[in-house]
Amino acid sequence: MDPVRLLVAAERAIFSFVGLLFFVAAFVVAIRALGDLWSVATAPSDELLASGTAFLDVMLLVLMIVELAYTIIVSVRGSELQAEPFLLVGLIACIRRILVITIGGVGPRGAAPETETFGVGQSVELGVLTAVVLVLVLAIAVLRRGVASNGAELNARATHHPPDVPLR
Repeated sequence: MDPVRLLVAAERAIFSFVGLLFFVAAFVVAIRALGDLWSVATAPSDELLASGTAFLDVMLLVLMIVELAYTIIVSVRGSELQAEPFLLVGLIACIRRILVITIGGVGPRGAAPETETFGVGQSVELGVLTAVVLVLVLAIAVLRRGVASNGAELNARATHHPPDVPLR
């Protein structure tokens, strides 16, 4: 057997195994989220914020895992590796961190954050994360426009008939 084919087969086997592990992890984490959802439904009002935060955190983690698994599926299929799934994972991770920081800075019953718990470092981190979210959204928009314009250009080329070639 050709060594290159052997390496490609090994690579696909490893990617398939890692993809399977991602799906199992997403399933396990989603089941854990059911417990967190139950906590949200049954939590007393003073614990609702903490329970809701835990549920949201777990669900965003599930989304990140599924996006990574999707990226592996695309790679195993032999398709061209795309940047958008990685950008989406980064976007979800940033939003997840922003939510954790802002919810962690809110006191009981929506009270204003205390200066000891919500400091300058967290404000700077929120600013940087917001900038990263904007850059990621812009990158996704540029990628989608590029794909749409490339598709339109290819479609125009496919339907364009030179004037000297008669149509049948």
